Amino acid sequence: MQGRQGSSEAVVISDLQQARIITDRTQLRRLAPFMGREISITDAAAQLGLSVPAMYKIARRFVALKLLQETRQVKRAGRAIRYYCAPAEFFVPFSVLGLEQIGELNRQAHLERFNTNLAHTLRCELPPGWGTRTGLLPSGERYYSITSAEGELLEQFSDASPLMLSGWNLLKLTRQEARTLQRQLVQLLEPYLSRPAGGEEHYLTGIFLVRDGPQE
Repeated sequence: MQGRQGSSEAVVISDLQQARIITDRTQLRRLAPFMGREISITDAAAQLGLSVPAMYKIARRFVALKLLQETRQVKRAGRAIRYYCAPAEFFVPFSVLGLEQIGELNRQAHLERFNTNLAHTLRCELPPGWGTRTGLLPSGERYYSITSAEGELLEQFSDASPLMLSGWNLLKLTRQEARTLQRQLVQLLEPYLSRPAGGEEHYLTGIFLVRDGPQE
C-alpha cells in the first residue's frame, strides 16, 4: 500500500477514551486550534465561535484526558491569560479502536444531521400531498420513488426540484470496476473539497463503498 500522510512524530494513542476523542470529528474540531501550536483560550474560543467560559470547560476536559497541556500563564489585572498546546498529530492503532467503530460514530452523527436537513428540504420545497410510492419491478426488486398522490414523478434533476440525493445502491461490479468507481468518486469531489471558504451555501454529502456480504 503506497502513499503517506503525516509523519512518524505523531503521538501514539493507546488509551480508548483518548482514541474516541481523537477520532470523533466534533471533538477533534474543538481540539484543532491547539494542535501543533500554543494558543490562548480566548483566541481558541474566537476561532470556534464559542464563549470563553465554554472554551475553558472544553480545555479542562482535554487537559484531564492528557490530550492538551497548559504551557504558560501571562499575569494581568484580573484572571491570568492561560496558553495551551496539543500535539500536531495523533496516531490511533486499529488495535485500540477499529475503523468500523470510528466510522459508526462519525456516520451516525452525520446521518442524523442529513436526515434533519432532508426532512426540512422536503417539507419546504415539495408541494403538499406528495409522498413515497413503493412497489416491485418486473425483476422482483423493490423500488420506491417520490411522487404526487396522482402518480406524478419527481423530476429529480429539474431546477425546480429540491436539491438532494439519497439512497443506497447494490452494484454488481468486478473488483477492477469497483476500484475505478472508487477513484472516480474521489476525483469528482476533490475540486470542491479544496476550495477556500466563501459565500457559498453548504451541502452535506457522503460516499460509501465496500464489498457486500461475508468475507473470508
